[in-house]
Amino acid sequence: MFKVGMDVLMDSLYETLALFPYLFLTYLALEFLEHKMSRKTLTYIRKSGKYGPIIGGILGLIPQCGFSVAAANLYTTGIITLGALLAIFLSTSDEMLPILVSGGVGVQIITKILCLKVFFAIISGVLIDMFLPQKFIRHKREPEIEAFCKRENCLCEDKDNIWHSAFKHTEKISLFIFFFSLIINALFVLGGRETIHSMLVGFPIFSKFIAAAVGLIPSCYPSVLLSQLYLDNAISLGTMIAGTLSNAGLGYFVLYRVNPDKRENLRILALLYVLGVGFGIIAELFA
Repeated sequence: MFKVGMDVLMDSLYETLALFPYLFLTYLALEFLEHKMSRKTLTYIRKSGKYGPIIGGILGLIPQCGFSVAAANLYTTGIITLGALLAIFLSTSDEMLPILVSGGVGVQIITKILCLKVFFAIISGVLIDMFLPQKFIRHKREPEIEAFCKRENCLCEDKDNIWHSAFKHTEKISLFIFFFSLIINALFVLGGRETIHSMLVGFPIFSKFIAAAVGLIPSCYPSVLLSQLYLDNAISLGTMIAGTLSNAGLGYFVLYRVNPDKRENLRILALLYVLGVGFGIIAELFA
């Protein structure tokens, strides 16, 4: 039991430290935008984000969930659009790519999986920005970096030392990530993996719905488990796609932590789930 506890502790610590550079650079950029740029420039940056879903869909493929965590902060402060946020969340592969590579999956299959994820992510992001009603999710029209800092109570009034302010932001959110990861990882180790495995294998008709729900768990474990089950031929390609699309690593947890509009957060979660299930079913056609 001691060894299991140490494994959980080290996994949680690794996840947190792996995200630290992404968090620090994100907060450093936000500090720079707030203190060094004019309001007019910020508004221009916000309005030029129409290519955000395309860029986000590609960046999200990089292993780990660093970009999804960064995107959560950028969306909360109004720097990127909801479409860009969803594109990054949907394309985030977390540990999927390393697992597939280490499992000996051919380049052709891996390329097909990645292309499907990017395509689904980009098309979702573009359509969401174009057609999603304002009443469903509040699109931020102006950057809100100052309001974000006040909510976080980060004591970052020092405009001449944005490095220190960025570190204070990063330190605060990293502690939340560490303790939350500790809880989630412990639950997976203490029976969570076996339960999910049994549900996916035992109810293949509902596997897309179950996998997408599993993907919503804010951790790297869902992507690891789903990828491994795919390698073992226990689940189909569409089921794995459904789960890895809805799984944004710790990105959604950070969004829920920093975005004060909790109803909006729940609607975003619902969008992730619906898109994961829908595209998982579509992906089955390409299996």
